[in-house]
Amino acid sequence: MSAAPPTGPMESPPVEPIGNDLGLGRVVAQESRQRMLNPDGSFNAQRGGLGFWASLNLYHDLISLSWPMFFGLLALAYLLLNAAFAGAYLAAGPGALSELPADGVGRFWACFFFSVQTFGTIGFGHVYPRSLTADVLVTFEAFVGLLGVALATGMLFARFSRPRHRLLFSRCAVVAPYRGGWGLMFRLVNAQRTQVIEVEAEVTVAYFKQVEEQAVRHFARLKLERDSVTFFPLAWTVVHPIDENSPLWQVTPEGLRAAGTEVMVSIRGLDDAVYDPVRARTSYQADAIRWHTRFSDLYLRRPGHPVSIDVRRLSETEPAG
Repeated sequence: MSAAPPTGPMESPPVEPIGNDLGLGRVVAQESRQRMLNPDGSFNAQRGGLGFWASLNLYHDLISLSWPMFFGLLALAYLLLNAAFAGAYLAAGPGALSELPADGVGRFWACFFFSVQTFGTIGFGHVYPRSLTADVLVTFEAFVGLLGVALATGMLFARFSRPRHRLLFSRCAVVAPYRGGWGLMFRLVNAQRTQVIEVEAEVTVAYFKQVEEQAVRHFARLKLERDSVTFFPLAWTVVHPIDENSPLWQVTPEGLRAAGTEVMVSIRGLDDAVYDPVRARTSYQADAIRWHTRFSDLYLRRPGHPVSIDVRRLSETEPAG
């Protein structure tokens, strides 16, 4: 028989709260009512005043772009470079290249495709330079083409060789029966083919408390049933027992909302294939915590088959009996 669910108001935790702001800054940690950590792990914070050039890091910007944006940017740079060289060939005069059409539009496209052939070292021979200016432009474009191909190849290799990890979190957390009482739970699963080992979890609850007529955000580390697992082949349900020593003891859903509660999760592990560190973050606000429910069973029980789970059920819940 489970104990009665939490029913009281949001009170100061009986455990000692964390004595800092987790590196978020005093304004964010104590004054801002905005959500601090998004479900995808990004922070609700911006840095201004640096200026475009001061904050520009082309390598990091290109390596962090999505693949469609990356290829789109490469294609745009390629077209603009060839268009610029086509304009330079046009400016060199009508006799700079051989076999140019008489009309302006046709001449531009002939110069453009000659630039594409030069840039890619294709060299069909249909159009060729006939003046010193054109020869100098061809030499310069061949040099730029070599640099461009080398840079693009290097960026592609850097993006492909950069380890990417996918730890999926349940879209909600639950307050479910746990060992005769109640516990706050959420689930996570490794969505990559490689294995993650030595996984550690750290969960912190942030909430506002009235201090001398001012709402101040407090932080408290949640004690977990298990804060680390050596192996992580399937799924892990992280559990915080709600007992007398818990900051969530005797708390209601209304109390969580009124206190602006946010449960922040940090996961650390190691990729077994390349021994690269794995980092993942998420958070659950009061509206994403479902009360008196439990997670549905993930396991597929098939006699004679290996143990397996259905990741599509990661966020499925059912009423707690």
